[in-house]
Amino acid sequence: MNRYALRYLSGYQTMLQQGPVEYILAASLQDALRTKSDWPIETRYDGTSAWAKNPGTSLYYVEAWEAECCPDRPPEA
Repeated sequence: MNRYALRYLSGYQTMLQQGPVEYILAASLQDALRTKSDWPIETRYDGTSAWAKNPGTSLYYVEAWEAECCPDRPPEA
């Protein structure tokens, strides 16, 4: 299992707001994001982060859950 940091993002692209970070253990970025959402997932080219973006939002206004690998941070209980 890998450690991932999850956070909720929302707002206009120039002023995105992010929620608190939650650390979890999961088998993959996709599995980590599936604990929060079933929106379509886009993975960064190097595989270190991904987001599940609400398909009803646009390029200018975003609602999404973001996950990134963080092997150096322990999950919070």
